[in-house]
Order: sequence, then structure tokens, then C-alpha cells
Amino acid sequence: MTGLLELIGLLGVRVIERDYEEEEVKVAYIGPSTSLFVEDDFVELVKGAEYTLPRWLAKFLSEKGVARIQEAPVEESIVARLQFNESRSRGQLKFEKLQGYFYSRIRDQVSSMFRSYKEINDLSKAHQVLQSITKLSTTTRDLYKTRLIKILNIVTSEIGPDVLANLSEEEKQLYSALRTILGLYNSMVFEVEKHE
Repeated sequence: MTGLLELIGLLGVRVIERDYEEEEVKVAYIGPSTSLFVEDDFVELVKGAEYTLPRWLAKFLSEKGVARIQEAPVEESIVARLQFNESRSRGQLKFEKLQGYFYSRIRDQVSSMFRSYKEINDLSKAHQVLQSITKLSTTTRDLYKTRLIKILNIVTSEIGPDVLANLSEEEKQLYSALRTILGLYNSMVFEVEKHE
């Protein structure tokens, strides 16, 4: 049974990753004019214009040096403030608002920081970047653990859409999956089979 749950969990994570890559982001196009086929239609890209494109395409264009993703990085100080507020409201049914695929964006950001770290030749600058990576990763992990405990505490009860609205997309998926698993388990344990 554990293997089956691991498989289902892995599939759930892959769905979240796919949804994250399909999320639309704004890009500033800086390359030569070109046409791309995106979602059943051609999009004419013109130098200097802004477009809303799926994240996977925005990343591809950014890696090729012809577009800049117009999404601000998540600062460690913001994550630290969120963690502080979350820890203060530990026993309450209160979540700080996290936008979209919050954890996935931070994972991408840390990966990008790590890639740039590998290319730095100046030892002091490399140390600063490594410290930034460590702080952001640690603070995000602490925030996630605090919020996970809260999610586990509410998973057995119905919560309003106002509370769900403050969860990241990843946390909404986790909450939904846990509710489904518990619902199935509860029906197996507590419902009496009716014989005809």
C-alpha cells in the first residue's frame, strides 16, 4: 500500500509541476521579431513589447536571451516576515496570503542562484551568494513546516474559501489530496456495508 501511495504522491507532484509550468507570466521580449505557435494560435513577438506566456515558454525564451521574465524574485526578508507571522498565529485558523505557486517559484529562484554561484570566480562574492541561498532555503523550509502543521490540523474539518484563498497552489493541492485520502479511509472505517 505504501508503494501505491508513493506513486500517487509522485503523480500529484508532477501535476503541480506541470500546472506551474503552464502558469502564465509576463515577459518583455527583447529579441528579433518572430512568430511562435502557442496554445492553438500563432503569437507575433515584437522587440520591446510585453507578452503573457506560459512559464515554460518564458523560461525558454529567457534562457535564449531574447526575453526577460517580469516577475520579481521572492526576497528572503519577505519569507522571514511570513514565517514570523505564521509562527505567531500557530494555534489559529489563519494563514498569510501566498501568491500562486509560491514554493515552486522559490525552488526555481534557488536553482538559478545556485547556477550563478557555480560561475562566480570571486571567493567573497561566492560566499555571499551561498549565504543568500542558505538563508532563503532555510527560511522557506521553516515557513513550509509551520504551514504544513496548520494544514494537517485543519484537514479533518471543513474550512471556508477565505482560508483556502490564502494557501499557495501547492498547499491547496496538498490539502485537497489529504482530504480525499482521509475521506476514503473514513468511509472504509466508519461506514457499515449494506447487504440486500
